[in-house]
Amino acid sequence: MIDFEHISKSYPESKTIVFEDFSARVNDGEFVVVTGESGSGKSTLINMLLLDTAPDSGKIYVEERPLDRIKPEDIPEYRRKIGVIFQDFRLIADKTVYENIELARMAVGAGRKDVFLKISHVLKLLSIENLKGRYPDEISGGEQQKVCLARAIVNNPKILLCDEPTANLDPEYATDLLKLLRIINAQGITVLVASQDPIITSYEGTRHIDLLPSRSGVDVDEMYAEDFDADGRNFKAIGVLDRMEAFVEKNAPEWARHIGEDDKADDFWS
Repeated sequence: MIDFEHISKSYPESKTIVFEDFSARVNDGEFVVVTGESGSGKSTLINMLLLDTAPDSGKIYVEERPLDRIKPEDIPEYRRKIGVIFQDFRLIADKTVYENIELARMAVGAGRKDVFLKISHVLKLLSIENLKGRYPDEISGGEQQKVCLARAIVNNPKILLCDEPTANLDPEYATDLLKLLRIINAQGITVLVASQDPIITSYEGTRHIDLLPSRSGVDVDEMYAEDFDADGRNFKAIGVLDRMEAFVEKNAPEWARHIGEDDKADDFWS
């Protein structure tokens, strides 16, 4: 299980607020898609889970383990339990497909026989056995991403993180990759995908967390009965609207001045 509790994150050098009081939960075995426009914080969310960056405030838990308690020397061990695929593949150019996957398996201390059997299994699962002796520049982008997926799952991770995995793929390969992710998820692996690709975001059977301009995020698929009042109004949705309304009220006079309305915010919005 992954828990984000009241996360705030900003980059002072660019005066960018990425998250403000963001909370969300990903349950064991779920397939969750994090959506949002470029710059909304999707990659930052992945990077915080990988301990490449840390929130300014709030807590992140993975398997009930607070990430801020992990010592620097323990980070490699923590990361080995998480599979990751990126949009830019990150394959080693002078290593074959087999060798790229082998390095990941050897990193956890697996023996040669175990390495061979496990890699053979994932190559067959992803239907890329025929690529094992080839180099990254000898295969297509879609095939490279399948190799990245093989490398990510070869160590039986509990969690698979995918940062814009279809960004560099044509629709056919993107659809194939999504189907493979669903197969992997069916084996009990929690899958968290950050994407704005319609092929992924429109796929049925996935739960969405939408990163809104408010930076708080809204789970658009999990609105429970207890989140509604007697008139059927949803507290989560009302909270977002309240924040948007407050933002408008705060900025409307300034916007009005810019168009020569002399602080007549009500006229500006009428």
